[in-house]
Amino acid sequence: MAFKKKNILFLMLDVRPVDKKGDLNLEKIGLKNKTIVLNSKQPLSPASIWLKKDLSPQKIENEAPKEVFFEKKPVLKEKSAKTFNKKIFFDKLGKVGNIFSNLPLKKLILFPAGIFSAVALTILGANFLQKALLMKNSASIDGQKAFVNLVQARENLENRDFEAAAFDFQEAYAEFSSISRKIDGLGGKMLEVTRFIPYLSKISSGINLTKAGENISQAGIIFSDLAKDLSQQNNELSLNQPEISFLEILKNFQAKSQEISVLLEEAKENIDEVNVEDVPENYQENFLELKDKLPEAVTLIRNLKNNEEIFTEILGGNGPRKYLFLFQNNQEMRATGGFIGSYGVLNIFNGRIKNFFIDGIFNPDGQLKEKVIPPEPIQKISAAWSLHDSNWFPDFPVSAEKAIWFYEKTGGPTVDGVITMTPSVMQKLLEITGPIEMPEYQITVDRNNFLEKVQTETEINYDKELNQPKKILADLAPLILDRLFNGQNFSQMGKIFKVMEASVKERQILIYARNYAIEKELSALGCSGEILKTDKDYLSVINSNINGYKTDGVIEQSVEHEAEIKTDGSIQNTITITRKHTGGNSAFEWWNKVNVDYMRVYVPQGSILLSIEGQTREFSSPPLNYKLLGFKQDPQVKQEEDFMEIDPESGTRVYQDAGKTVFANWVYVSPQEEVKIKFSYLLPFKIKPGEKNNSLEVYSLLFQKQAGSLEENFSSRIIYPADFILSWKYPADLENKENALSRPAEKIKIDQFIGAAFTRK
Repeated sequence: MAFKKKNILFLMLDVRPVDKKGDLNLEKIGLKNKTIVLNSKQPLSPASIWLKKDLSPQKIENEAPKEVFFEKKPVLKEKSAKTFNKKIFFDKLGKVGNIFSNLPLKKLILFPAGIFSAVALTILGANFLQKALLMKNSASIDGQKAFVNLVQARENLENRDFEAAAFDFQEAYAEFSSISRKIDGLGGKMLEVTRFIPYLSKISSGINLTKAGENISQAGIIFSDLAKDLSQQNNELSLNQPEISFLEILKNFQAKSQEISVLLEEAKENIDEVNVEDVPENYQENFLELKDKLPEAVTLIRNLKNNEEIFTEILGGNGPRKYLFLFQNNQEMRATGGFIGSYGVLNIFNGRIKNFFIDGIFNPDGQLKEKVIPPEPIQKISAAWSLHDSNWFPDFPVSAEKAIWFYEKTGGPTVDGVITMTPSVMQKLLEITGPIEMPEYQITVDRNNFLEKVQTETEINYDKELNQPKKILADLAPLILDRLFNGQNFSQMGKIFKVMEASVKERQILIYARNYAIEKELSALGCSGEILKTDKDYLSVINSNINGYKTDGVIEQSVEHEAEIKTDGSIQNTITITRKHTGGNSAFEWWNKVNVDYMRVYVPQGSILLSIEGQTREFSSPPLNYKLLGFKQDPQVKQEEDFMEIDPESGTRVYQDAGKTVFANWVYVSPQEEVKIKFSYLLPFKIKPGEKNNSLEVYSLLFQKQAGSLEENFSSRIIYPADFILSWKYPADLENKENALSRPAEKIKIDQFIGAAFTRK
């Protein structure tokens, strides 16, 4: 800060002109033979020096010894003398109350930052700044050493050199601790004040960065030791090595995770207190990355700790467990994610995998003795109901129980739960593993060609005599899983967790446990795939490919939602679903077929259908005389069909399922064709804001994405009466224009929520 008064240039320098006692030493800044001009008898302040006009900062820098530190050359700007009252500055420097009491509010708000800093320094003590500036240079050097150690530690972790990583973390911790000890000499309470002082906030930011560095380094030491122990158990963690207990690995991690979690949470709190502008520019990108990644690490570790009971149960910590895996192909959509083409059974006890095999779904189906009438739409392709069509109900726990029942009736053992997975998960895992060679098939599978290669093998190139079209999946899955466990890059474990987390969130993975307590916890985590409950508006579009080949892989779908709130509070919804077939010119025949879809639209229970257009009106007769042949009726299918009503004008099937009203129709889309299906219906509730004490009324929509579905476009529009006043909206970026809230179309992979609160004029 600089300004003129008569012939004097006032200059604020960032230097270290102090000796060991903390007193000002002019020789250190080359001023031994220079004249200090003071218009006051006040002692010289180390924070501000009045110098002759001919003494430039550059000259000082050139004459100063090496130990003098210049962080930033001062910018010289002239200011009016009216902005500074020297008498107040010197005579009342220690009388803070007098300064503030004599200033009007407007002037107080605009009080110069430099003067405020000087006042604050008086409160802190004259030696505080001197010590802070002395410490800053050595701390900067120590901090750079610590940073280099952290970078090296990360590289060593990725290269599985856990001993070297632990050493680097320890070195970083030592450097950060050294800085911390120097900081402690300045006094903790005083340092808190520096957060609010423009220049000195860098001291506070540096302190918080140092504390964060200590915690991260300490967490790294623990993690490296943990990884080393894990690595020493077995150099190659194989999926079928019974001596490896994944439960013991998990418990070992959880024992240490509490310490790691506490350290990382404290580091996050420190990082949140750092002003990014106080971080050197060349490190700001690294700092922002750390700020983004640290909460993810904290959440991951916290979830592992909080869900200990779930992991213990699933890994067989409470006794032997058996799980039925269903591989659902979302190229051929079904209610819970896709057609079940393959299945697997996993036996696990005390964290040790006893057996895991994968097979084509039609092998157990061939052993089915029970004769069950399938749901009416499935009768179009199957005269009897079996395991491969068991995922008929979009409420996954219901479909999972059906799958368990059918599997047991084929002679299979009782299982403790069901886990589903789509090819989308396999593609993401292949991105981690890299290409996998399959010499038996003379192919190499990677993320980009996975669907093409697997589809070709299952549809065309399989051994017709052996008749095992799904054998490639049975051979590929263990290779992927073993590659994941045997990966030489230890950091890929974090990537695997991310893939699994995203796949659960997108409902590409569903998990059902027959243990009621565990199922409730899975439901709370969003893993169980049930139809969600809400007392407001709800929408879910469920597509089931019935003899439509693999054409869902080339169908683009968009959903437009519009809710019009009438003046009487009633709400009319209009849903437009567009399905575009992009196939027809593909080299693969299965993408050139007509897409045949049984579409079910789930809406709030009690909704009244007003109109529909764009559907295909179709009815079929049973392929067999089920009663004569002694087929059984499934109780849930029977209840659904017995209470089903047919809309006479549109042929729409209307019934209740999972606490919702369902509108069901056939929809056909030919290659290169686009079809629009438009529903209008009246919701079973009204909103009437302001009727009682100017009360708020809320409208909200939960759009639940179908499990296994790929990206689809979704948009929403809420039209409200002119006398409604918008009080709240979610998300905040909803456009509010001409009594309508709008969310433009965007591709989504997860559920969506939209809400608004209204009062009335």
